[in-house]
Amino acid sequence: MSTFYGIFYNGQAGSGEAATIAHQVTKALSTRGIKSQLLTAMGIPRAIAAIKQVAPQLTHLIVIGGDGTLNVALTALIQADAHHITLAVIPTGTVNNFATRYHLPTDSEAAIDLICQNTTTRKVGIIICNQQRAVVSSLTFGNLATIANDVRQSEKRRFGKAAYAYQALRHVGRNRSLPIRYQLDEQPEQILKTWFALITTTKSIGGHVYRDSATGKMTLSLLNNIGWRQVIPYIWFAFTGNLQNSKSIKHFDVKRLRLTSPNGQVITTRIDGDQADKLPLDLEYVAERFNLIVPLNSED
Repeated sequence: MSTFYGIFYNGQAGSGEAATIAHQVTKALSTRGIKSQLLTAMGIPRAIAAIKQVAPQLTHLIVIGGDGTLNVALTALIQADAHHITLAVIPTGTVNNFATRYHLPTDSEAAIDLICQNTTTRKVGIIICNQQRAVVSSLTFGNLATIANDVRQSEKRRFGKAAYAYQALRHVGRNRSLPIRYQLDEQPEQILKTWFALITTTKSIGGHVYRDSATGKMTLSLLNNIGWRQVIPYIWFAFTGNLQNSKSIKHFDVKRLRLTSPNGQVITTRIDGDQADKLPLDLEYVAERFNLIVPLNSED
């Protein structure tokens, strides 16, 4: 198969930066005699369909954007069962947990140079949700998942992270925990009253390093049965993103996780920052799922 690059970006995001970078990548590849095709579409379903259609012909897929854009691309590759494609990322989004984990350059020119050199690759893992959707960096549900929506842009500019702490206190008073049935790997099922749950593939969320990554596994961080004693560590998380030192929060490192609502309550999750699937969910961490172009210092 001759070398053929797909270049995927969200043309509706930002101020058109991604489109500009996409054309720069096309030019850089062309000077090296490499064929490429721009891939973009209106809306997530069309974007997934566009990538799936061309996936059999691609040897490489370059994704320009943050974790949300990367989620769309990897979801398409999972649905297309495309194992042969080498992945490259030019991080331009507001959330770049995946790029941070693998030390990918955030400067677009440096990222393009790295991709054109294509000298170093490594196998990377991903969470696959219900056998058809990627989880690039995080899946969350419960009160934590709704706080970001409740904080207005004006409040963030005026109060900074204190705005999140204020919303955290409001949620403690008005929301109840959710009964969730968990099955961790092959362990017996257990029902836990969940105030929030955070499932990650990376050790940093929103720029905060909160816990070391578990090799070959996903991490579930869980706060259940919240009371006033748990408010302090929760507020600490709102300010710092640090969950590791809190005794109120349980951590589990697992390869497989099944989540269900025992009473049939509709529970919506957020995947990589966007509203996503409802429970029940079957999550599996698939190690070494994608081959990723990385710099030499990409070790975790």
